[in-house]
Amino acid sequence: MGEPDILNLLQNKDALIKYLIGIIISSDKNTVGLKGMKERGCSTEFMLEKVIQVTAIQSQQLKHLALVALILAKSSKFDIIIAEIMLEMGRGDEALRAMMEMKLGKK
Repeated sequence: MGEPDILNLLQNKDALIKYLIGIIISSDKNTVGLKGMKERGCSTEFMLEKVIQVTAIQSQQLKHLALVALILAKSSKFDIIIAEIMLEMGRGDEALRAMMEMKLGKK
């Protein structure tokens, strides 16, 4: 399956979230798969081919992630979004402290 058009994903929040979750899942699978190739007795040529394939896919995904991060960082609601994410991750105290430091000009 090819990489989706990032511009189409940016117009559909649910599709973008699904794509981002897919990147997380495939990264985990790639980590396990690549680490285990030598133990499974794969040839050097096969391993090199797989590493090149994975690297090409991950390079495209990284470009997409950088674009999403750039859009988020340029948002006027960046601080609020980050604080909400940190709250969801159970790091609310840290988020609140960082927001207060920014408001008070310590950062």
